[in-house]
Amino acid sequence: MTLRGRLAVAFTTILLAPMVLGAAALAGLSGPGGSLPVLGRSDDDGRARAAVRAVIAARCHHLAATAAGLAATAAAAGSTGPWAVCGVDPGSVRGTVPTGTVPTGLAARAEIRTATGEVTGYAYAVQPLDESLFAELSVAANRRVSLVGAGRAGPESGDAATYDLLGPDAEVPLALRLDAAAPVRDPLPLLLVAVGVAVLASALLGFWLADLATRPLRRLLTTAERASGGDLTARTEVDGRDETGRLGRRLDELIVALREVQQLSITDALTGLGNRRHLIETLRVEIERANRFRRTLAVLALDLDYFKTINDTYGHGAGDVVLVEFAARVRRVIREVDLAFRPGGEEFVILLPETDISGSITVARRLGDAVRHTPFPLGGHSVEKATGVTVSIGIAVFPIHARTAPELLNAADQALYAAKAAGRDTFVVFGTPPTLRSTTASASSAGDVTVPL
Repeated sequence: MTLRGRLAVAFTTILLAPMVLGAAALAGLSGPGGSLPVLGRSDDDGRARAAVRAVIAARCHHLAATAAGLAATAAAAGSTGPWAVCGVDPGSVRGTVPTGTVPTGLAARAEIRTATGEVTGYAYAVQPLDESLFAELSVAANRRVSLVGAGRAGPESGDAATYDLLGPDAEVPLALRLDAAAPVRDPLPLLLVAVGVAVLASALLGFWLADLATRPLRRLLTTAERASGGDLTARTEVDGRDETGRLGRRLDELIVALREVQQLSITDALTGLGNRRHLIETLRVEIERANRFRRTLAVLALDLDYFKTINDTYGHGAGDVVLVEFAARVRRVIREVDLAFRPGGEEFVILLPETDISGSITVARRLGDAVRHTPFPLGGHSVEKATGVTVSIGIAVFPIHARTAPELLNAADQALYAAKAAGRDTFVVFGTPPTLRSTTASASSAGDVTVPL
């Protein structure tokens, strides 16, 4: 999935989650088993009683109209029952329901009169007390309505608090029972809880999705910051074929290229040794380390003797071959922790961490032997000792001879000049003016030590 797709999913989820959860909560609460009332319905007892009265009044009105129509054409006839007669108190008029009798219908009656106005009887229109009528009453009252005496308990049962009684009277000639409405619960706390859960769930899900979407970007940013800080070993480690994956690969390639450029900027192109810029920076770091841990640091300044003669005799190409070969021999002689540099021309510098004067002299002798005892083959020519392919070396040690990088390099250079002045193919330890001594001169002697290599 692309970055745009991940962000779209995250934003959509954040927006839809509260609405979906809120709708689900409201739907559950307002359903058949819910606790919220249906909008538009009243749970007030007075309104329920009024609704039942209205339904019965409507039925009575309809029945009365029917009875009046029948009375206009009917002959006198007696009434039958038992019926609950609309507009008549029970037991007050003939034909109504006797006390203790359960009526079977709701009736309206109209007087039958002769042409002279004499009442000869009554015409009745009857509504059976069936399930359809009580279903209509229950819907109107928003609670169950039933007939008292039809298998239902009366007030004497002791549970009057769970239901209400209506009638009988002139307006409602039936004795009706209205079951108590379900207790109405305040929906606000539950609604607040549902909204809170929805918001929290949406926030957590949105945070997780946003983290998932931006995690590759954070890796890219971290890698870029490390690279800009100088750590060119940093890698994004972002996979995939989307935009972030491709960007991560390009960033890794850029860092590799920068590392190569940096390496070229501190490396001598001919010999592969460090250049002068690298020498200055490395010497500063090594002096700081030696000073912190109270160690010694030896610096050897080297110069190939009569190198100009080689260039003049065999050409600059041959001189380059000599320089490359000399760098290779230096690498074979020094330790892995030692560092070799070519500041320029035929001059070289070697840093020997944790090396004192005695150890420096040992390395200088080994370097002289490696140069002097093995000729340099150059395209059919062999550069012998007579050509002057030897090396002069100046030695200076931190903190004995100097305490800063420039002073230490200057001390090694002065010792190198002293070695050349003493006849070349030798080394000199920085100190007092050079004095030629035997090949076994002690490095601990006072002043310079000038010894044939």
